[in-house]
Amino acid sequence: MRRTPRVVAGAMALALLAAACSNDEPDTQTGSDESIAVDDEMADDEMVDDEMADDEMVDDEMADDEMMTDEPQTFRVTITNTSGDFEIAASGAQAIPFDADEPGPAVPGSGYEFTVPRAAENLSFATMFVQSNDWFWSPGPDGLPLSDADGNPVAGEVTDRISLWDAGTEADQTPGEGADQAPRQAGPDTGDADPDTMLRPVTGFDATDYLRVTLTPNDDGSTTVRVENTSGDAAVPGPIAPVAWAVHDDEVTFFVPGESAPAGFEMLAEDGSPAGIVDALRPATGTATPFAPVAWVVSDDPASFVVAGSTATPGLEGLAEDGGPGGLVDELVAAGHENAGAATNPDDGDEAGPAFPGSRYTFEFTASSGYLNLASMFVQSNDWFVALKDFALFDDGMAASGDITSALGVYDAGTEAEQALGAGPDQAPRQGAPNTGAADENSEIRPVDLDLAGYLTVTIEPIG
Repeated sequence: MRRTPRVVAGAMALALLAAACSNDEPDTQTGSDESIAVDDEMADDEMVDDEMADDEMVDDEMADDEMMTDEPQTFRVTITNTSGDFEIAASGAQAIPFDADEPGPAVPGSGYEFTVPRAAENLSFATMFVQSNDWFWSPGPDGLPLSDADGNPVAGEVTDRISLWDAGTEADQTPGEGADQAPRQAGPDTGDADPDTMLRPVTGFDATDYLRVTLTPNDDGSTTVRVENTSGDAAVPGPIAPVAWAVHDDEVTFFVPGESAPAGFEMLAEDGSPAGIVDALRPATGTATPFAPVAWVVSDDPASFVVAGSTATPGLEGLAEDGGPGGLVDELVAAGHENAGAATNPDDGDEAGPAFPGSRYTFEFTASSGYLNLASMFVQSNDWFVALKDFALFDDGMAASGDITSALGVYDAGTEAEQALGAGPDQAPRQGAPNTGAADENSEIRPVDLDLAGYLTVTIEPIG
């Protein structure tokens, strides 16, 4: 494009020269005819040179156009399942008492209620014994079993499994009287350091005098936990604080007696805030899951099949609920998108099937422009899927390359009612047959707040 002004200027110069020659009057001086003839020959030579220059410029323009034309490029996309690294299946906190509308302590007669998935063997939790410097109630390092030896969910009261623990972070004062205890201290974290920094059990306090803890299994694969404050008639009545919790297997402990308190426990045990524990557990929390075969499509125009607020097509429903990409690919091809397909065989397998943690799908396609869309089922759900929406394959002529995981999102297809993640009986690993769950009351496709960083890695690279 830079050469265009020069071409226009050259054409204008030739036109002006021709006009000037045609308007010249014959020279009356001796030798004028010869001079005119010579000048005309020179002008002709200049015109030939200019014409050659114009031709070269045209050739250059054609070369530039050829350079700007995108050559077909083959890409390789790899989707790697990294979800096997999670140590904790689920974690969180409950800060609002079951008889209140805002976060705060639970006084006698009140308490906290929260729901956890039975996605792993054990439940751990901790809540501050508020009339202390740094004591907390907890089942202990291994937690409470959520299922019995036969795999049946545990139900009923489990208070006798709860004990009182000293975090070892603040010097102890007489329970219910200390000036540096939460109800009386001037501000958070104001007491003296404990000379014994080891986390340890506290004797002389029976949990059944202070709490009632019950487990109620739900049909969706979850369990509702109720931690009720019953300390009204206890020796040291007082509130309990918001609860931090985690669901984990037998290889994980919430804390280790005889060692320093883990990150976040000081904040909970001294000042009643579960935020530190939640933050500390978040990077290790997630549901190990397979990912199902991948549907993909390349198109010149944006052609995303993920439109928030719309309803899923039958093909997308089949992928999101049961992991089959075929119906969605058929819909895309029928809509005129010929550059579409599915990656069905994990790289470590010879047959179509899910990619388990550590496994991956790879597929290749060729394009000279356009956008890539892809989708794969989040298998430990009822109808969640991960998707890449309208990803540009070229930027200023440069082919896309590198880790594009951050460009993906997680979506709820809105086709099946949600159950506890990794535990629902109507989810693919546990359902009796495809398409067996109840319908979702909200039929719209919507984003799910889930960070994919620990679940999978997606890369794209130009090859060939």
